[in-house]
Amino acid sequence: MCLKNWGFVRDESNKAVKHNPRNIKAWYRLAKAHQMLQNWEEAGNAIDSGLEIEKDNKELLQLQTKLGTKIRKARQLRQQRERARAERTSRIKEVWRYCKEEDIALGRVTLVGTVKDDEEDEEGNEKAESQWHHHYPHTGQLPKRQMHDGKWTWPVLFVYPSHHQSDFIEHFGEDEMIALRMAQMFPEQEEDDGTYETDMPWDFNNEFRCGNLSVYFEVHCQDTDLDDKGNEIIHPESVERLKDQGATMRFYESSRALKGDEGPEMATVARCMERKHLHHQRKAWIKKHGSLWAKPNPSPVVQIHPAATLSQVLRHTNMVVPNFLVTITLFPLNHPAHSAYLKEHKVIGVVEPPKE
Repeated sequence: MCLKNWGFVRDESNKAVKHNPRNIKAWYRLAKAHQMLQNWEEAGNAIDSGLEIEKDNKELLQLQTKLGTKIRKARQLRQQRERARAERTSRIKEVWRYCKEEDIALGRVTLVGTVKDDEEDEEGNEKAESQWHHHYPHTGQLPKRQMHDGKWTWPVLFVYPSHHQSDFIEHFGEDEMIALRMAQMFPEQEEDDGTYETDMPWDFNNEFRCGNLSVYFEVHCQDTDLDDKGNEIIHPESVERLKDQGATMRFYESSRALKGDEGPEMATVARCMERKHLHHQRKAWIKKHGSLWAKPNPSPVVQIHPAATLSQVLRHTNMVVPNFLVTITLFPLNHPAHSAYLKEHKVIGVVEPPKE
């Protein structure tokens, strides 16, 4: 304590109270160490334990008076976090049950780019780590059941690679047509000469008109290899299918922790878990294919008829929803980026509109 080595004081005091739970001095020193380390709730627990042994201990009572407000706030925050975690757990379970009942496949991607800290010092890895952030579930949104009618809505991301733009829709109803949302996002105004102008400032050539767009979703988790134990071999940059409720919950909680929602300690734990997961993926892929540079072929795509509904897209046999986020890609028909995209991604099917 004189050297102010509070971590050592905490560890030695913990040993002392385990050896002799009635050692009042050890309880005081443990409380003092947690105070200096600003672990307010742990300090309160140590104070309470000491006062159970000696309820009129002067030093513990003074510490209790001094730290009372901070201890109460820390306990309230923990209770709030526990309630929020319980609510998230309930939501994830509901989402998983619904997807399982409706044959909607969910997927995930690796949430980190390196397996150890010193990798970031190597050329290119630091850049790769920063690019990984787009893999987090977009704004942390989940599919949601509407209270008034019981129908489900999904977070949907519309991506426009030709113009390096995107639109995020937080609540996209399953029974909504893709074309209706496109009409809302790409409104057109007829000019005096009979031509049409779009409202998007980045659409210089007025190409983003509903009748001039091709719509696709990428197909993931096809033709995966298996190791000797029957486990799927996934390239670290590919989408991995979520097979059960537990894996789904762990993925969502890790993504939140890595964004800092649960504090620095939980972020460190989540990072270690994700790096271990990434290490196993790399090891299995290298054993099978010899190198991480032996990447799988670009994902094939399925074209979406604009009159199709989101429900049809979600339930398509080739659809896997990564990160709880439905991602739809749009291209102007005659744009060079569209031609380049189709050269790289093979079209293997079409989502047809519902029949009358």
